Amino acid sequence: MKKLEEYSPTELATLATILGIIIASKFDVDQQNVVANFLFSIAQTIFIIAAQISNLNAKEEAQNASNTNKDLQKQIDELKNLIKKFGDNNIC
Repeated sequence: MKKLEEYSPTELATLATILGIIIASKFDVDQQNVVANFLFSIAQTIFIIAAQISNLNAKEEAQNASNTNKDLQKQIDELKNLIKKFGDNNIC
């Protein structure tokens, strides 16, 4: 059996529709509302967790990129100094 993330968008939509119909057919309208709200609450929690993980990952990637830029700038500055020193030595 496929993992959930391996299904195509169409397959997932179809699966959600079928499960929704099956679950709804087992309950009366009041129970349907309770189950739907409960599942919605679970989904919201998952969305919050996923959003925060994405946010933290983006901040970490930005920090890593900033550190890389600082390291590259430091290397450029060191090379400029070496080139200057090399040029100064040749003039003498």
